[in-house]
Amino acid sequence: MIWKLLAPGQYHISKEPTLIETLVGSCVSVCLYNIRNGWAGMNHFLMDYPKTEADCDIGKYGSTATEYIINNLMKGDPVAGHFRAQVFGGAGVIKGVRVPEEIGRKNVEVALELLKATRIRIINQEIGGTRGRRIKFNTATGEVQWRFAGNIPRKAKLSLS
Repeated sequence: MIWKLLAPGQYHISKEPTLIETLVGSCVSVCLYNIRNGWAGMNHFLMDYPKTEADCDIGKYGSTATEYIINNLMKGDPVAGHFRAQVFGGAGVIKGVRVPEEIGRKNVEVALELLKATRIRIINQEIGGTRGRRIKFNTATGEVQWRFAGNIPRKAKLSLS
């Protein structure tokens, strides 16, 4: 199995079994899995929308990074009902910001809005709070293991229905 570590601002799309890992705080990660063909994608974005049209760093923003993985996976199967999504992060972890949860909340909102707009079913959301989350996405099964920073891993089951 291939192993991939996502840094902030990165995304990965896989047609082969891959273990994708990342750590998010106020950032958000969307794990997207196709139950028919096994293709999958994951992102790790820092902010909701670009502030200017000139900013073309796709992976940095939820609006562009999430749209990118959705569009590329749908090239192989355009049926939204074949996809399952899991959303992680959006915690208020940034110290010194007047409203620390605002960044995380906006990041979560953009991910959920795009998934809803494309009619992709969200089977798990582990969002908000004040602690970061470590995520391990197994694209061979669609299963995600996650834990709060410093805790024992939990599994999020994939629902095929």
